[in-house]
This record gives sequence, C-alpha cells and structure tokens, in this order.
Amino acid sequence: MYKILKSGILLFLLIQCSSYTSDTHRLIVNEYPSLYQAIFERNGTQILEFTSHSDSLIRVHAWRALIQTSVEDLDHLIQKVVNANTLEAWASLWFKDFDENHIEYFHSLWASEPKLREGLLHLFSKIGNRTTFELLIAQEEIGNLTFDYKLAHATGARSKDIKLTVKEEKQLIDKALATKLGYKTQAYLYGYYRARKQFTTEVEYYALNKWAYYYPTTSEGNQSLVRILGVHHLDKVLQHFPIEYYENMNVQLAIEIAQSIGENPPSRYSKVILNALLNHKNPNVQIATLQAIQRHPDVAKILFVDIMNKIALIDYRESLVRMEAFNTIHNPKRYEDEIISLAGSDPSLQTLKYRIYDKIYTVSQLYDLLHSDIKSKYRLQKLHAIQFLADWWPNANSKFRLESVDEMRELVPQIARMNDRSMTIAIKPLLMDSIIVSMDDYPQLEKMLATFSLPEDIEVFQSLSEVMYSRFREKAQPYIDSLALKGNKALNISLINQGWEINEIDNLIGKFRQPDWNKVAILTLNPYLVLETKKGKIILKLDIKKAPVTIAGIDSLMTAGAYQNKPFHRVISNFVIQGGDIETQDGYGGPNYVVPTEASSTMYDRGIVGIASAGVDTEGSQFFIMHQWKPHLDGRYTVIGEVVEGMDVVDNILQGDVIERMYWY
Repeated sequence: MYKILKSGILLFLLIQCSSYTSDTHRLIVNEYPSLYQAIFERNGTQILEFTSHSDSLIRVHAWRALIQTSVEDLDHLIQKVVNANTLEAWASLWFKDFDENHIEYFHSLWASEPKLREGLLHLFSKIGNRTTFELLIAQEEIGNLTFDYKLAHATGARSKDIKLTVKEEKQLIDKALATKLGYKTQAYLYGYYRARKQFTTEVEYYALNKWAYYYPTTSEGNQSLVRILGVHHLDKVLQHFPIEYYENMNVQLAIEIAQSIGENPPSRYSKVILNALLNHKNPNVQIATLQAIQRHPDVAKILFVDIMNKIALIDYRESLVRMEAFNTIHNPKRYEDEIISLAGSDPSLQTLKYRIYDKIYTVSQLYDLLHSDIKSKYRLQKLHAIQFLADWWPNANSKFRLESVDEMRELVPQIARMNDRSMTIAIKPLLMDSIIVSMDDYPQLEKMLATFSLPEDIEVFQSLSEVMYSRFREKAQPYIDSLALKGNKALNISLINQGWEINEIDNLIGKFRQPDWNKVAILTLNPYLVLETKKGKIILKLDIKKAPVTIAGIDSLMTAGAYQNKPFHRVISNFVIQGGDIETQDGYGGPNYVVPTEASSTMYDRGIVGIASAGVDTEGSQFFIMHQWKPHLDGRYTVIGEVVEGMDVVDNILQGDVIERMYWY
C-alpha cells in the first residue's frame, strides 16, 4: 500500500512539474517577445500595460522592467502600484523623481493602510525624508522576520541622509542590539556604516556598553560596529574579541577589522591584532592585513620579521599575497631577485611589481622600466605599465617631469594610435595634464574618439568627455552635442552628470542582442551553472525567468568556450569578485553585443550574482559575485542568480585566478 501511495505521489508531482514546465515554456516563447520589445524600446506606457496581464509571471516581470524605465504619468504609476501591492511593484518606484507631495502621500498611506506597510518599507529603503525616519523609528517590530528586517533596513537607510538627535541615535542603537540576528543589526546601522557617519560621543559610549552584552548568531552586526566605533575607540573595539579568535575569524569580519586598523591611527593593540591576522588562512584577509600595515610604516618595521617569516618567504603562499608582503616591508631591495621571479609576466602582479620598484629604484630608473614595458609584446603587461605611468606621473618629482615632458608628449599620441579601449582610458590622467596636452591639442581628442564606436566603447566616451568638460568645455560643446544626438542613453546620462548641457532625447531605443526564446525556455529546465577554478567549484543557480536576455547571451558565449581560462580581473575585499571579460581580460572588454538592464527587487546579499554595467542597458558578459550585503546596488544592476555551493571558494578567489571551465550542471 505504501509503495502504491508513494508511486501515486511521484506521478502527481511529475504531472504537476510537466504542466508547470509546459506553461512556463508557452509564456516565455509566446509572451516574453512582446514584453521585451517594449523593454528594448524602454516604452514605459507599453510596459505598464503588461502589469495587468492575465499571467502573474508576465505581471511581475513587467514591474521589474519599470524599475529602470521612465514613466510619463507618475501619479498613475503610483496608483497602479498601490492596487497591485507587490514588492516588485513597489520596487518600480525606487528611482522615480518624487517631490515632497509624493512623499507626504506615501506617509499618509503608512498611517491609513497597514496592509501596504511592507511594500512601503520596500520603497522607504530607497526614498524618504526626516518624517519618514520618524515614522520608522517609532514603529515597533511585529514578530514577522520579513517585515522586521525590511523595517530595520528602511530605518537604517533613512538615517543616512539626516542628522539624528541623541535620543534618536540611542533608539537606533537599542533596536540594532536588541536582536541576535546579525543581519538585522547590520540593517539598522546601515546608514551610519554606508555614509561613514559617527554617533555623538555620548552615544558612542552608550553603544560600547551595550555591545559588551551583544551575542549575535552571525557576524554582520559586529562588522558595522567595528567600522563605526573603531574611529574613536579602536583599542576597545579590538579587545571586544578574544585574541585567540582572530586567526579563525569570519573572513568578512576579519577584513573589516584589518581595514579599520588601516584607516585609523594605530593604537597600542593594533600591532598585536595585525600580527594575529597574518596567521589567518584566507588570502584576502592576509592581503587586507598587509595593506593595513602599509598605512602605518612604524608598525611595518615592528612586524618585519613576522611579515617575512609568515608570508613573504613562504613558498606555498600565493604569489599575489607574497608580492603584497614584499610591498609592505621598508627594505624590499635586498629581495629583488625573489620579486622578479615571483612577478614574471603574470598580469595580476605587474602593478604590485611597479609599486615595489617605486621604493627600490630612482625616479629615472622606474620611468625607464615603465617605458620598456610599454613596448612589451604582451598586451596586458603593456597596459599595466601605461596605467601605472599615468597614475604615477602627476606625483613625480617636478624637476624630473620638466626634463621628461617632451618624451611624454610623444608617448601619449603613440598610445592613442594603438586604438586600444583600455589603454585610452588609462591615459586620462595624462590628458588632464596641461603640460603634456595643451589647449591647441584639443582636436586630437576628437580624433582619438573617432576610432571608437557606441555602445561597445561607451567607457572611452565617458572618460574622454570628462577630460573635455574639465579642460576644453567651450571648444568641445559642439562635439558633445553631436555625441548626444547619437541617442545612447547611458552616455547621455553620464554627460549630464558630468555637467554638460545637452538636449535630452526621450524614448531612446537601444540595439540589443535578440535571444532565441525557445532556447531560453529550455534553459529554465536546468538552471545550475558551474564555474571550475583551481580553488574549487562555484555552483550558481540562475533565475532565467528574471534575466532571460542576459543569461541567453551568457549561454551562447559559454557554449563557444569564451569564458574558459578567463580571469577574475577585479577582486575587492568584502565587496565582489568580478570576471567574464572575454575580450580584453582587464575589465573593459566584453562581447560584440549589449543587452538591456534586467533589474529586479532582489537584494544584493552575500552570494548574489550580478552583471557588470557602464550604465543602464550596457550589460554584456561580465559578472560579479557578492562577498556580502550591499543594498545600494539593488535595482541598479541585473541579478542573474546566486551561489548555492562554493562560497568558501568565492572567499578565496584572488585577482588573476581563472575560470578553468564553465558549464551547465
């Protein structure tokens, strides 16, 4: 009987799954193309019509699309959102241009419509004023985890931009430390953490006293307290944790502590904790610790033996970590042979090599080395030399600069003639230098841009238009007007943000990669993607229904082997690892297409996978994986999924580590 019952249940589930799969396939193949035509055109009126579609999947996706789409009748949109009252609907209001009357209306809804409060919290995490904060801080938690977390996040977010009274600061601390849930503590303290605000002295001591009795089950809240309280009370912050705890501390908390030590004046206890953190097994913790030591040369001298014996001279330590250690000590010259051997031609180590040589070589010797490497046959070595030279030159000895200016005047046009996107962006500091580039040289900037095109080279246009605004504003205005007429939305937004006066163009239509919708529907059946690295596997679960156009592009590139042996070119501790530059491998490359931003209300939390962007509707092949919660990214970048296995691998990835294989699982 049990076997018969079990078989019946399995059959029922298979039928249900088949029905669901069939319905999903039909919706994606038959309904998504029409919706996406409106998205490609960023036609807010048409997208809004899809929010009344008979199928919930289409309705939800239309609300997502409105997050990054302008709508003419804002009041009509608000009423539609109120009637729908879903989180995706409320998210569609995140980046709209509200006035004080709109904010007051939302406040009235908070008072009169309790059923709307969870959605309003979703909205208040992005918009609001002092009155909004007062409503939120007065609201008691209701015992519902989702609501209470959203309340904490919205309260913390609204504290960022206003000045709190002592009473309000204490209320915030009380709420933050009244829970054992570290992520909720972090949410309440988000405004002070994100804006690097400081509590009043009285409240700092109040927080320190309460912190002594705070025993969270996770470390996120402690991270926030470390940064906020460490500015004026570093020793007390460091002593909050037992000394034996540091070597095996949570990676994100350990990095936060190292960064706080680096950012603040050294304390009596700093060198003890830094020494302990050098023993941590995670390479990103080791790097953060070494970088903190670099900011305190006296501490570096005290810890010299430990730096050498624990990291620099240990063969099994990763090369990037060892190079950072050599960059930390005060006398790296005696280890020059070791440094040369370590650096080799590895692109990820070249910048560190130059930093070390900046301590070893004379100005002329370093300058000659950079010029020699700029002639290298290896593109990335050439690029890193150009980047370092451009950043180093403005701070070089003034006498040396005058002696070398003629050579630099020749070098800049040579680099420009390489027609390399990344190298052109790299020389921006040199283009800003009036000694190297005079007012008479302005035509050369237009000539440089003539070799690039939109949208694939948008970052070149963004970079050089900033140079034009800073140095050649009047001369460049006609050219900028001609750029604006090209109708690239992301570029025009950048031009306006830079200060240019241009005529805004409505309903800009992008040229995007068109997916095979049948293939998209098939991809929903097996949404697990594996990234194989030498440090282990990272398994992602992709939400193809949320970001079908982006993921379809990734699938086509992956099938062609484009991601194989491509590096994580950008690793920022406690923020992201970023890879997928299949073209240049330096962060400025991508495929020969762009896709639209497929925004959602998904929160950018630890393990979330997003798509890199140079502005709305400029996405391509590059992706990033979050180390931890960063809600300022919410709604601005496409979310394609999350890590379901291998976050320990993500924590250990260093810049230069490669994706050996990438495949569906």
